Amino acid sequence: MFKAVLKLLFPSVKGNNKPNYFYYEEDQNTEEEIQQKSLEDEKITRDVKPLRLVSVEEIHQQDFYDFLFGQSSATTQQDELSLYVAEKVEAVLKRPNIIIEAMPVLPASLSKIIDQLSDNNFDTEELLSLIQQEPSIAAKVIELANSSFYNRANKEVTDLKAAFMLLGSNGLIEGVINGFVSKLTPQAQIYFKQYGNKIWQHSLGTGVIAKALIKVSPYKTEAAQGYLIGLICNLGDMIIYQLLMEAFAFVHPDCQPSSYGFKELMQKKSKQLAYHIAKHWQFPQSILDALALQVKVTNASMLSTVFSKRPIACFVYEANIISELMMMLEHKDKTEEEIKEAVTILLYSNEAKQYVERLLEDKVNNE
Repeated sequence: MFKAVLKLLFPSVKGNNKPNYFYYEEDQNTEEEIQQKSLEDEKITRDVKPLRLVSVEEIHQQDFYDFLFGQSSATTQQDELSLYVAEKVEAVLKRPNIIIEAMPVLPASLSKIIDQLSDNNFDTEELLSLIQQEPSIAAKVIELANSSFYNRANKEVTDLKAAFMLLGSNGLIEGVINGFVSKLTPQAQIYFKQYGNKIWQHSLGTGVIAKALIKVSPYKTEAAQGYLIGLICNLGDMIIYQLLMEAFAFVHPDCQPSSYGFKELMQKKSKQLAYHIAKHWQFPQSILDALALQVKVTNASMLSTVFSKRPIACFVYEANIISELMMMLEHKDKTEEEIKEAVTILLYSNEAKQYVERLLEDKVNNE
């Protein structure tokens, strides 16, 4: 997806040549410069105290990235090649349009759905016709119609018309959104593929939970929009991860990267990139405002002042945290007691707290 971007980042690799395994080594400073830099780094290490996480939210975010990618040390012991790639990618993230231009065009069916999110009278026949022109998205809609959540009778659905009859308009919206966003899921080499799958599952979980929270709130008519915002609010993680993996393979495919620098990049840039992508796709202002809030809100105490003005955005913020907590609980990276403690600090709305409470009760009942 990002070949043009990589050539911009690493201009020594030209045309269709094989990746330059030694590009990093060739790009190094002279021995004298390295020694000088080492002395400077030593002085910085002595003079500057290590940065410390200053909030529960930051600790939680670090815990989740550790869950996604494994533990990594935030020390100078990390490998220099990973730092080099991370620095190059961070430089291009400061100019998001370079990345955006390399991404797939927004499908006509998704554009139509976004236009019609608040209109229950949209033309279903026209929408189905558009979806049929995009086979990968049509396949995702049919797949959703055959899922256990929607297909309780377990009767196989094989065409879009039958899928719509089963899913309804909101289910059709979910299928189209899933079909497009899932295509952006990182498809890296096998060593990294499990991480890309986790990112997708987290994005999907955030959308599902956002919809569930909004459905039991006074704003239930906006559940479909909440699902869309929840699904794409972590799009930045997908794109940054894919770009990092492609960049690493491009420069030195025989090495395994350290993940600390990558986690730091995602933590700093993910939500901003998701906003820029949605803006490029000309999403409605209400969706852009909700995504912008994901960048600005850094802790639950801020939600009390913005909930009355941006309730959907706040529910999405909480859904994102719940999805992270539930994934860590499922994989035994958090205990139920730790989840309960986190909920009291990280969440604000009664809808969100009660949702987690019900999930924990169901878990106990099913054991």
